[in-house]
Amino acid sequence: MTAYNYGWKPPTAAQREAQRVFKETDAKVAMSEYERIQAAFHANRERLKAERLAREAEAAARKHKNLITAHSPNVHGGLRHR
Repeated sequence: MTAYNYGWKPPTAAQREAQRVFKETDAKVAMSEYERIQAAFHANRERLKAERLAREAEAAARKHKNLITAHSPNVHGGLRHR
């Protein structure tokens, strides 16, 4: 019988050590990239939340101002004395 090798050789001890070191480095890079992406996501979410709260506060203030104006006597568009 003929043994088929297909060109695969088991890694040497030095190659296994290099793979282990590179695997650790790749894991650290991937984790730092994940943390950077998460920090950017949270910062963007907080920015959008602040913008939404500012819009809501402005709308509430505008609504309050319109209610006061609509019910104030002697103001154009308000209640009129009959």
